[in-house]
Amino acid sequence: MVRTVDPITERLLDDGAAHVLLKGGGNLIVNRFLDANGDGTGNKNFNGDYSGAQEIAYIQPPTNRIYNIARMLVSIVDTSGFSAVDYGNIAGGLTNGIQVRVQDDSGTIVDLVDSEPIVSNAGWGAFCYDADLKTWSTGNEFLLVRWTFSKSGVPIKLDGSKNARLEVLMDDDLRSLIDHKFLIQGSSSDEYF
Repeated sequence: MVRTVDPITERLLDDGAAHVLLKGGGNLIVNRFLDANGDGTGNKNFNGDYSGAQEIAYIQPPTNRIYNIARMLVSIVDTSGFSAVDYGNIAGGLTNGIQVRVQDDSGTIVDLVDSEPIVSNAGWGAFCYDADLKTWSTGNEFLLVRWTFSKSGVPIKLDGSKNARLEVLMDDDLRSLIDHKFLIQGSSSDEYF
């Protein structure tokens, strides 16, 4: 199904997600939360207990597409009182930490945290630099992180024909977090359409 909206054309594709084709641009915009199924249909809020069984949030293009991932936006919402050594407001940070990697059927292609899992709020800043704590006089606090892969060299290329995926692995109890999401932004080649 194709609907035209000036100045963009919106396409609903067989992967069930809305993509946007910029007129004359040749690429579809990918703007999707990582989820437990990798296709936009699973759980998108990772604030559960993963200490007994590892949870993987990921994005994987369909076999006939290539995603070029420019950046990941991480949002952590918790009660007020964040500090650098905590994760959200989890005192002392995480035991096992958050891993970020690119994987395909042959295994890990790139370990984006260089075997140093993110265990604290400050840990995100070490890899991404862009980590911003939003506080107001009352209510919850928000840690917003922007990890721009394209600024580190090139976007991350995920080839669906090779089952390539961008994964965030969690091995800790994150139930005390109010909200914990990972938004992926990039483009998808329209050469396969």
